[in-house]
Amino acid sequence: MAYPSPDLYNDAIQAPHLAFSDPVLQQASVIRNERGLPQAFGGGFVVTYALSQGRRRYAVRCFHREAPDLEQRYDRIGKALAPLARPGSPFVSFEFQPDGIRVRGAVYPLVKMDWVEGTPLGLWLERNYRRKSALNTLLTRLRALERQLREAGLAHGDLQNGNLLVQERGLKLIDYDGMFVPGLTLGQGTEVGHRHFQHPLRTGAHFGPEMDRFSFILLDLSLRALIREPGLFPRYANGENVLFCASDFLDPGSSRLFGELRDIRPLAKEVDKFAALCGRTLTELPTLEDFVGVRPPPPSPPPRPTRPPPPDKTPNQLLLEDLQRTPGEPMPPEVLSEGGEPEGLIYHPPGTRADAVPQWLVVAGVAAQLLWLVARKGGQAAFEVAARHIEPPASLDLASRALSSLRRWWGR
Repeated sequence: MAYPSPDLYNDAIQAPHLAFSDPVLQQASVIRNERGLPQAFGGGFVVTYALSQGRRRYAVRCFHREAPDLEQRYDRIGKALAPLARPGSPFVSFEFQPDGIRVRGAVYPLVKMDWVEGTPLGLWLERNYRRKSALNTLLTRLRALERQLREAGLAHGDLQNGNLLVQERGLKLIDYDGMFVPGLTLGQGTEVGHRHFQHPLRTGAHFGPEMDRFSFILLDLSLRALIREPGLFPRYANGENVLFCASDFLDPGSSRLFGELRDIRPLAKEVDKFAALCGRTLTELPTLEDFVGVRPPPPSPPPRPTRPPPPDKTPNQLLLEDLQRTPGEPMPPEVLSEGGEPEGLIYHPPGTRADAVPQWLVVAGVAAQLLWLVARKGGQAAFEVAARHIEPPASLDLASRALSSLRRWWGR
């Protein structure tokens, strides 16, 4: 499919109610630049427009260059990112609309997403390259982002100044045109990313979950260099890079920047390692964690449960309290003789009067006393064995209540 040029899109979206099929976008207003034209942001094979509807702003991405399997690719990416695009995450959910915009009578696809607020990495560095604490925070967040992508089997494909937004509490990734997610075909990339952030040998054949490795190593090393030597930024940043340019990767040996970085003693070995990576194949690139040699600490084990101290009362006293919490409960007829007197021995827990003990504690008291003595002599294992050999009276369930009281005493 041949796509319209950016100029044709500019003309079409000036009448949103006619151009868009989405009811929300039909009611939206196009945000314009100082010349009154739609504010457009170019990049790759798309042009992005900003629209507002009420209090919400949207980014509308229109394709002006053909890309293979466009619809299938965006369907996969959207499904992979949807569960990850939570508040605070680096991802933004989006909607692919195959018939989203009409230009000169023909319909074309677009991508609709919420407008993301944040400062592009390049602009943020211009304002903060002398602030070591801010650079350290950014370094930590980039390492967390690399780990999150790697563990999910994802790769952005075009990490650069314009696609990394720095927010107060985190980072946001935008522009998913070249992204890899599980399910997409390996080795069929549609773009190779910004040349100042990519390995010099990268091609579309390297499309896959490992294609961000070089970019993350480059960003990590650049930030650590700025933390130690902020003056590098005004000397080497040109608005499209951080410190390195594509020419540095092609010939590290004659690169002035590589020479200055080697003079930063704590980074000298890693600078040499990075220079060597520029001449290797992409399949030989390590992960950022392997390159840096710093792995995140393992999660702390859950605290070990502590056995609560045994109560001051014996199991029989606990059982007695359990049974006495329901005053007025009738005496079970099974324990009464024909004359209304209880049968069997009457058990009196220590410290209680005979007339304070329910007359039907006979079986329960004996069961509790037995289990208590076994537990004291043989420990918890013996208690479990004894518990299995006591048959609670089916109708009274007294021994079961005794077991429950003893388990509370044991701390279970």
